[in-house]
Amino acid sequence: MSLRDLRSFVLPLLLFGAILPARAEGLAVAGKLTYGTAATFAPFEFVQNGTLTGFDIDLAQVVAGKMGVQADAVNMEFGGLIPALQGGRIDLINSAMYLSPEREQAVEFVPYMTIDNMVLVRAEGISAITGYDLSLCGKRIAVTLGGIEERDAHVADRTCRDAGRPPLTVLAYPTAQDTALNLLQGRADGAFTSRFGAAVLEAQVPGGYRVVGTPFGENARIGFAIRKGDGELHARLQQTLDRLHADGTFDRLLRKWHLEADRLPGGTGEAARVVHPVWDGLAYIGDFVVSAPFLRGAGMTMLLTVASLVLGSFVGVLAALGQLGQAGRFLRGPIFLYLWLFRGTPVLLQIVFVYNVLPLLGVRLPALTSAIVALSLNEGAYMAEIVRSGLDAVRPGQRQAALALGMSPVSVFRHVVAPQAFRVVLPMLGNQVIGMLKTSSLVSVIAVQELLLVADQTASANFRYLEALSAAALYYLAFTTLFMLLQYRLERYFSPRRRSDNGRGWLRHLLPAGGDVR
Repeated sequence: MSLRDLRSFVLPLLLFGAILPARAEGLAVAGKLTYGTAATFAPFEFVQNGTLTGFDIDLAQVVAGKMGVQADAVNMEFGGLIPALQGGRIDLINSAMYLSPEREQAVEFVPYMTIDNMVLVRAEGISAITGYDLSLCGKRIAVTLGGIEERDAHVADRTCRDAGRPPLTVLAYPTAQDTALNLLQGRADGAFTSRFGAAVLEAQVPGGYRVVGTPFGENARIGFAIRKGDGELHARLQQTLDRLHADGTFDRLLRKWHLEADRLPGGTGEAARVVHPVWDGLAYIGDFVVSAPFLRGAGMTMLLTVASLVLGSFVGVLAALGQLGQAGRFLRGPIFLYLWLFRGTPVLLQIVFVYNVLPLLGVRLPALTSAIVALSLNEGAYMAEIVRSGLDAVRPGQRQAALALGMSPVSVFRHVVAPQAFRVVLPMLGNQVIGMLKTSSLVSVIAVQELLLVADQTASANFRYLEALSAAALYYLAFTTLFMLLQYRLERYFSPRRRSDNGRGWLRHLLPAGGDVR
């Protein structure tokens, strides 16, 4: 395919996507207020015992009830919220999202709370940080990526530079829990977090954190985020919030979740650090492994892996065969474009594109289907090259000899070419299986509750990161072991030497020739 042909194919597609009209006003699902949330920010939204909970979750339920619809939560990674909103997957973002000029260029906000931040340090030892002041200069400060804390950190950095002091080292982490964990582990000297988040951390990790200085950033606001131009939903949300303030419901929710305006963290830093015994951690790991959320997450990971591998292998075989013979002359161009596109772009981009961009083209797929389609197409591009290498490894003379014996082309492929090619590519297929198992964790960005997302959200409620991630690791290791054993059995079955092993099985790989074990 020439550069001109490629340009004539790609540019109209990009231009068509750019001029698509915005999604019409109205709810994503009739009768439901569908909202996106990233449940890793206690006390606003988090997962407890496998259930979404928090102030924002309760607020959404009340708001939806007042509007005469049902609240429907879509739990996903924070980075996927705005793309999901713009793609029409959700009606609003309800995830304690800070209002910022950058975000207001992409979405429209309906504020419902003013919030301030605190400087957090480790409770043990003596910290040189005294608050949101010049004592931050030259220090490593952990913040949540894309949050108001990141903006405040860069403001403090400019202040230090203007005063002739050393600049801050700003460490941005994906979630508030990651920020707190890295501070506790000593990778940062301090952290910025919300006043309410600081109170939660002090309660959950006694003796782990303490607050220094006074609140700052008192003018920061959080609110619902909706699509730009959705005036009807903006008006309904604002009217409903006004009613909740008027009848006292909003204040009752604030008291329930201890979000009163005068509530401050009590950080004395004098509480003894809690040391969990080893058997306590093992008990948590065992509970996590057999818990319903982890079982569902493991099942989802296995489903994604198997379905994507099966479909991807089918696509890869078709792409490899499409390049052979006389018909391959007409198919090489489209197949090359497919391979170039899916091998040259990140898997995460492909997942987000299928889930959030295809609806703008009139193709709306459920989250699980979108994940399988994206992973299968990506896998097919790599599988096509693997299959092609296996087919090329079979000598042409064997095909010609089989045809000379009167075998049909289909029989030649089935009985002569395919078995030999499969034996050649089997080790590479094993690597692809294990790679797909781990790649499946990326689909959490489009709200598919796979294993790693379940582990991360479970740990965000109680900071049992070691136990939750260990439980997830046990599942991954079990799946990997299962696939490796299957690969070993297949290699044994297709090996030309399997009949000369004399019953030694896998021990033949460990014994020297002749059986001498001295």
